[in-house]
Amino acid sequence: MEKYRIVVLGGGAAGIVAAMGAASMGLKVALVEKSRIGGECSWSGCVPSKALLAAAKEVHRIHRAEKWGIKLDATMDLHGVLAKVRELTQRAADRSQTIQTLQTAGVEIFFGDPRFVSVNEIDVDGRRLFGEDVVIATGSSPVVPANIGLDEVPYITNRTIFDMETIPASFGVIGGGPIGIEMAQAFARLGSKVTVFHPGNHILPKDDPELADLLADILRQEGIQILLGHRVGKVEQVGNHVRITAADATGISTTVEVNSLLVAAGRQANVENLGLDEIGVEYTSKGIKVDEHLRTTAPHVWASGDCNGLYQFSHIAEVQSRAVLQNILLPIGRAPDYAGIPWGTFTDPELAHLGLTESQADAQGIKYRVYRQPFSLVDRAIVEQEDAGMIKLIASPGGKLLGAHILGSGAADLMNELVVAKNCGDGLGTLSSLPHIYPSWGYGIQRATDHWLIDVSKRWYAQFAIKALKKIL
Repeated sequence: MEKYRIVVLGGGAAGIVAAMGAASMGLKVALVEKSRIGGECSWSGCVPSKALLAAAKEVHRIHRAEKWGIKLDATMDLHGVLAKVRELTQRAADRSQTIQTLQTAGVEIFFGDPRFVSVNEIDVDGRRLFGEDVVIATGSSPVVPANIGLDEVPYITNRTIFDMETIPASFGVIGGGPIGIEMAQAFARLGSKVTVFHPGNHILPKDDPELADLLADILRQEGIQILLGHRVGKVEQVGNHVRITAADATGISTTVEVNSLLVAAGRQANVENLGLDEIGVEYTSKGIKVDEHLRTTAPHVWASGDCNGLYQFSHIAEVQSRAVLQNILLPIGRAPDYAGIPWGTFTDPELAHLGLTESQADAQGIKYRVYRQPFSLVDRAIVEQEDAGMIKLIASPGGKLLGAHILGSGAADLMNELVVAKNCGDGLGTLSSLPHIYPSWGYGIQRATDHWLIDVSKRWYAQFAIKALKKIL
């Protein structure tokens, strides 16, 4: 039996960071991966989806060239788009050199199906590994709703969508989360007639509802049919089509026939055949149960990333893995501060999220004020004719940044400034006082914080101070 200080199960973002971090400290580390190093995000998630969205955006720009006074008379052959996406995905993986980097750091990599034999022992296709601590980072898989007929019809998920060879004439999407909405816009811009079925009242339910609704309106203007409050009850094969039947809350049914069906109805933890029951690790289909320090219900076993079901984003998985390493090696437990971690949905325009929404602040009894800066009033957005959306800041009356939500071009990049501000404790007063390059997109953030200054200037104590100053002067 080979002994290690830490054995990591899963070679995605969470597993890579845990293994690299431990190895960089001189610890003996084993990383077990059943498929490909890089995980879901690298091969069938973040990376290929952004390539497809970029291709769709280029097509969209061509179709809208006339808004710049440019007239085009050309036909487009989109046959090579999906092949190009696969090529770029492989290129990104090759350039990352993740396997070489792990091996150079001293991580021993094993490919195979892992299963717990005991709390500290892992069987990998007949080979035994011993870890003083074990980090489960096995990721997640798409949920496939039961009892609606999916076992009888062809469908795709994020794992198979990038294997398609052609763009379908019509495209159905079950689910209005980030995967479903991003792919809906991409395929619509590439020529598909798209229908989205979502059981909730807002797409992207983890995001700010006001901006999610605004994004939904933009997508509808692009021709995407979004059926909110519609739960799919049945799918069936009809010739070369898939017929989807969904009903709203009142029971009224809608039927749509599509050439291809994407199931994006959520994620479930990859826990099958790990032997978790035998070692006392509690879990549900949503994720492995962990405490605030990411410790499971079994001693010396931890869970990081999608498999714990907390926040299923690659960068949050990395944050969790760093916390796990600290908790393994140091006596002081560290809980990740999720309030300071952002995320984004890479539609066009993008939607980025940080901290509290209004409803969350209300639920916690926190006093707050909201400051909005529409991009229709930001010069850079106006002249580039990309002025849909807004910057929305949620702050305490004293200017402490509680939450930030941006719908606009490059929103995810713009959010990084606010991430630094929130985590460093800088309030809206500081952001307003700092110079921002004009006319950049980020100048809109300064304009948003200026609304706080105007608000403060109208308060009784500010008016009192102004009047007193006038008497002195």
